[in-house]
Amino acid sequence: MSVWNLGSINVDLFYRVPHLVQPGETLPAKSHQTGLGGKGANQSVAIARAGAKVHHIGMVGADNRWVLDRLVSYGVDVTHVSEAEAATGHAIIMVDEEGENSIVTYAGANYAQLVGKIDAALAEAHEGDILALQTEVSHLAEAAQIARGRGLFVAYSAAPFRPDIAKKML
Repeated sequence: MSVWNLGSINVDLFYRVPHLVQPGETLPAKSHQTGLGGKGANQSVAIARAGAKVHHIGMVGADNRWVLDRLVSYGVDVTHVSEAEAATGHAIIMVDEEGENSIVTYAGANYAQLVGKIDAALAEAHEGDILALQTEVSHLAEAAQIARGRGLFVAYSAAPFRPDIAKKML
């Protein structure tokens, strides 16, 4: 059994700040860190660490292909991650001294997914495999329909929650 994860891939930009920025304020950060992120990529890493074979289906821009190397280093198959003309998705994460955060995300390549690429990836899946989905990418309902038609189980994490998409997944 394999898990096929149609999910986001982001570059996370972390900034440690004394307090969260207020409107009109410019605030110097105490530190900065760049890392792999996105709910989908995080799910793929967790699935691989749990010992399952995971195939990530996603999109990145040409600007940050290092994220693929990072996913591979965690044991994630990235054969079905394609390059989009859009920039790789990213998140700006500010964390204050109390651990509170504010996050701004840019979907970028995550919303450039094509149904044909999803279909081609899932053509390699086997009956009884699992398709994992979350809300930071495009064509979720279509992917679920393709997967169910091929005998896959569909697991949907409704995060971030969007009622319009959740209704389509039922």
